[in-house]
This record gives sequence, structure tokens and C-alpha cells, in this order.
Amino acid sequence: MIRAALLLLACQACTSAFAQNSATFVCGGVGDADQKAIKAQAPQHHLMLTFALSSGAYLADVDVQIRDSKGATVLSTRCGGPIMLVDLPSAGTWNVTAQSNGQTRQKQITAGSGKPVQATFTWPAGTS
Repeated sequence: MIRAALLLLACQACTSAFAQNSATFVCGGVGDADQKAIKAQAPQHHLMLTFALSSGAYLADVDVQIRDSKGATVLSTRCGGPIMLVDLPSAGTWNVTAQSNGQTRQKQITAGSGKPVQATFTWPAGTS
């Protein structure tokens, strides 16, 4: 609960901040000021997900699911910005699925303790 409150306070300039199940997350990065604010907070969180096109353009409105190693969903939401910061309930291996315009990307990520982890999900240009 304290971590969720800190996440909300730390990223006041970000688009949205929420707690769901046992994960806390912020979505944002729309516009230069918001990108700077959310990226500045990234080192304080377990995971930073970035959504982009192969052209380098950022992508928003991505459906994201994070499941633990047993398949239980800890997060299922639509991220309204191209950057998502996530605090996970524990250290472990997480299956992250991101979907945009019917195209799914999936990664297995080990995160939740120690150094923050960054992962970028990329779709072909012209699919936004």
C-alpha cells in the first residue's frame, strides 16, 4: 500500500496511476513533458514497458497483461500512453503480453528485485 501511494505521488504529471490486484502501475508518456516525468521515475520501479512502432514512433492504447510463472494474472489493463511503469508483487519471472490492433507481442521477463528492468514491445510501422 505504501509503494502504491509513493507511485501515485511520484508521477503526478503522468497520465494515470492505478493499483490492480497485487500490481501497481502508471501509464503515460504522451508529450515531451510527460515522457520526461515518467522516465525520471522509471529507476524507482520494477519494470518499465515501452510500446513503439518499428519507425520509432511511440504507440499508445496497448492492452497489457502480466502473468506470474503459474499463469495467474496480476495485471490486465489498457495503457493509454506509450510508457508503463509497473511495481510487481514479488520478484520472479513474469509473462508480459502486449496487444495493439489485433497484433500480439509477448516477452518473458525476470523482474521485481534489484535493478529495474526495461522491455520494449515493437510493432511494424503502419499498424497503429
